[in-house]
Amino acid sequence: MSTETYWLLARTLCFCFPLTPVHCQSDRAVVSHSIPLDCVAVFFDYVIVDGKRYHASRTTGTSNSSFVHVVIPGKNPVHAYGEVLEIFQFTQDFRGAGQSLWFARMWWFKPWTGECAKVWNEL
Repeated sequence: MSTETYWLLARTLCFCFPLTPVHCQSDRAVVSHSIPLDCVAVFFDYVIVDGKRYHASRTTGTSNSSFVHVVIPGKNPVHAYGEVLEIFQFTQDFRGAGQSLWFARMWWFKPWTGECAKVWNEL
């Protein structure tokens, strides 16, 4: 796992599970009950969701089928678009649950808010 992915994983786990803090093995624990994070994960070239194959562009070396549209539910649903960079499974037994966590590392696209030329000809 790259250093950047490892650091982002530690930060994400601390955010999602605040009662089970983790820290990178190369860092000192910020709180006394923090657990050192394993640096091993299983990476995949692609994942199939609802019958569609999504590739991890960093693993396959191409952005072929790695673009996604995600709807984040809520009172005002948010539509997000991005590119799947990495897909990996992480397993570390924090509470004796023995479950794996699946992650997709993403590049999220930002909407263009500036001026732009018309793309389509009006009839």
